[in-house]
Amino acid sequence: MNRRVFWIIAAAGVSLALLVWLLAGPGRRVVNRQEVVEIDALPTPTPAPEQRVMLLFGGSDGMLHPELRSVPMPAEVHERVRMVVLEVLAGPTGDLQPVVPWPAELNVVFVDNKGNAFIDLSAPPEPLTGSHTELLLAYGLVDSILLNCPELTAVQILFGGQEVPTLTGHLDFSRPLVLNKRFIAS
Repeated sequence: MNRRVFWIIAAAGVSLALLVWLLAGPGRRVVNRQEVVEIDALPTPTPAPEQRVMLLFGGSDGMLHPELRSVPMPAEVHERVRMVVLEVLAGPTGDLQPVVPWPAELNVVFVDNKGNAFIDLSAPPEPLTGSHTELLLAYGLVDSILLNCPELTAVQILFGGQEVPTLTGHLDFSRPLVLNKRFIAS
């Protein structure tokens, strides 16, 4: 009888060892009856290819002037919009002036199925003044986006998560704006 019990215990031990080996598989091990999973290193994502973009900033003549930059441009249109807006918010590298006159942050980017982009910027800390400020802000952003994302047709700018009718009383921000090259210097 002792021999029979010995072989039953040995068979159970071998079965348990086989079960542990099958469940653990490669990259896993069992420690103190709790499964610990070893994760292989995740692959490094491939960076987006760099492309030249044209960003618009204010000039001393009151017009928008292009500044060319090479930036990584993702394939997804909403990510390209995000990249363009972030570059505009970073400001010009030369003698031009920023089109957003406060240190704005980009909160959200959304693109609908009609080709409209919606961008939400942090609201200005104090009311803005002047039609010139409003026009350069609007078309510096809108035209920079639409010139670099030709599949889009219009851009609506939100401030602090809200639709605003206007910033200084001269331009309607309650609807998407289309490309307007009138303010771009030739």
